[in-house]
Amino acid sequence: MRTAYRVVAYLIAAEVVIQAAAIAYALFGLGAWIQGGGVLDKAAMENESSDFAGSGGFALHGINGEMIVPLLALILLVVSFFTGVRGAAKWAGIVVGVVVLQILLGVFGDGLPFLGILHGANALVLFVVAVIAARLSVGAVGAGKVGVSERADVG
Repeated sequence: MRTAYRVVAYLIAAEVVIQAAAIAYALFGLGAWIQGGGVLDKAAMENESSDFAGSGGFALHGINGEMIVPLLALILLVVSFFTGVRGAAKWAGIVVGVVVLQILLGVFGDGLPFLGILHGANALVLFVVAVIAARLSVGAVGAGKVGVSERADVG
């Protein structure tokens, strides 16, 4: 179960990278489309008539962020109870909390655009917390073993 915990935690970190890439793809595509004469207004957004290179990035970002990442976070939490790693449940709980905050920042960001800054910063927090959780399980595998440098008699 330690391996499953580590893999899921690293998958969450990878999802943060995918999220950043998807939204960058969408925004760069939107920028190029507007510079090429495309017009984005409320009517175009509601009718989804503005099809440009990168528009799928918005959909990928939304689906990933509201379905895949939360599902992985919940899986991490469940698996954490079976790892036998001290602190695994705590870090998985922190991951779940950061994911919930991330979703709330994304959902309410439409009405309060300044939340976009927090949404981006919180994504970095999620990445770091997921990597910490993954590394925690790696350290637990070799816990209690004496390393070569600790055995060497240098005195």
